[in-house]
Amino acid sequence: MNVFEAAYEILSNGDLESKLTNLDKIDDWEYRSSVNSIRFVQPIRNKKIKFSDKQLKFPKKGRLKTKEGKVLALHFFANHELLAIEMMAQSILLFPDIPKGELKKIVATIKDEQKHFKMYVEKLNLWGANFGDYPVNSFFWNQMKTVTTFEDFYAVIALTFEQANLDFALYYRDLFLELGEDELGELFQVICDDEISHVARGQKYLRKQISSDEELWDYYCKLLPKPMTPNRAKGIVFNEDARVKAGLGKFYIDKLKNYSDDFQVTQRKQWKR
Repeated sequence: MNVFEAAYEILSNGDLESKLTNLDKIDDWEYRSSVNSIRFVQPIRNKKIKFSDKQLKFPKKGRLKTKEGKVLALHFFANHELLAIEMMAQSILLFPDIPKGELKKIVATIKDEQKHFKMYVEKLNLWGANFGDYPVNSFFWNQMKTVTTFEDFYAVIALTFEQANLDFALYYRDLFLELGEDELGELFQVICDDEISHVARGQKYLRKQISSDEELWDYYCKLLPKPMTPNRAKGIVFNEDARVKAGLGKFYIDKLKNYSDDFQVTQRKQWKR
């Protein structure tokens, strides 16, 4: 299996089987002109899982005590993982000239996202639900239109969305453990551990473009497309330990921790109710 053809299959086929294709079968890492720098407006998805304009609100803490609330939350999270699979595949098609080492890291990340998606869906199935039972949004995918370089990709995806997930995974791990859902707590610990490696991959690549730890912060801020700000890289809590494990230096971590603007996600007190 050729890596570029595999990425194309993930984006051009609407069925989940194609998006969860076994990437261990990849044995050809060479560029193929038939898939020269392709940008999908949207990934193809079958009718049941296609993007919807209907806006569902993520359940607040109180509602997560109910089965319905838990199912809806996991459905949201599963879609995030599917979006991550698709965005990673898009990066392969957008930047076919990236070094083979980075290409293999992107594939490794896709495999992690596939694992996470399956974990969420398995739990949904145990509760009598299926992926596609609720409308799904395209918010994260929509940010791909701002990505024009591989550096942009790592800044937006690894150091923003995946870094924020270090916080959200910790928060929901502890919340579900508090609710007596030990298996869900363990699931979010797995996701947090994997996200550490994903953030590490991004920061290591970006560091190759600069000369000091201090410059990573300035470089990251420069790469972020407006109106996105560093506040989007934080969640409800601040998981400093995970950021240290991901190799983000003290200067960068302190800058992010103390960064403040009017971005609403990290200021929503009602999330905890």
